[in-house]
Amino acid sequence: MKRISFIIIITLIIIVSIFLVINFNNKQNIIEIDIEELGKKISESGVFQDEIAKVDKEIVYKAYGFNDNLIKEIVSYQGSGATSEEILILQVNEKENLNEVKEMINNRIEERKEIFASYLPKEVYKLENNIFRVYNNYIIMCISNDNEKVDEIINQII
Repeated sequence: MKRISFIIIITLIIIVSIFLVINFNNKQNIIEIDIEELGKKISESGVFQDEIAKVDKEIVYKAYGFNDNLIKEIVSYQGSGATSEEILILQVNEKENLNEVKEMINNRIEERKEIFASYLPKEVYKLENNIFRVYNNYIIMCISNDNEKVDEIINQII
């Protein structure tokens, strides 16, 4: 009888331990990003040749083809058009939307490469070497002169 009690106790300890490990790992993978703060820090970091300014959501939606069904929150800063410099930080509504949104962003980058190729080829280099990070339901895309500094800022915030 003592042996059965001992086996039951050990089994319960193992089950509880497994549950705790799984629960802990799930909590570690949850990332919350204050996209407004991150966008502001990157925009004020001095990594841009152009003066960049915050852009209204509607303008960004139109440029990329986004809609409220795909995007939960978004912030974007763009230059005057004389450079390709830009910050785009967003959170998708559902993880299932992630690939669709990534494709929309990549399509916009490809379109901009074609536009800049004819009159500002050095901007094409920036577009090709952009920062594109995915963290859970968040996408961070930045086109700047200093990707290392932008990476440092992202790592500090996240």
